[in-house]
Amino acid sequence: MLMINIDTFNQARARLDDPATRRKGIEVLRRMLDIKQAHLWRSDVIAPCCGNLGGFACQLSEETQLLEKALSLLDKDDLDGAKPMLDRLAQLIVYGMGQKETPDLIQRLTNSPGPAQ
Repeated sequence: MLMINIDTFNQARARLDDPATRRKGIEVLRRMLDIKQAHLWRSDVIAPCCGNLGGFACQLSEETQLLEKALSLLDKDDLDGAKPMLDRLAQLIVYGMGQKETPDLIQRLTNSPGPAQ
């Protein structure tokens, strides 16, 4: 079973740099896309009965869109065009796993108003 974490993503991404392993890297990214699409579908289906999954679904939606666009470019051997999307996807994976706070999150937390008096 493929576990989608930053290490797996980075391993797949590293394969893109070598023409001999590029197809394997793209294949792993496609499997990640399939998994994320399935999770997105499930989050949309169960949201009405299981509370608010909007934030989770929103992140999954962005991740799937980034992967779709990046894979489309990779199929055309446009590694430079796919790089910004893969960079953003790496940020989302790390953020979603709680491994690293992003500057945006830190700013939101420090600028949030205190509790109501």
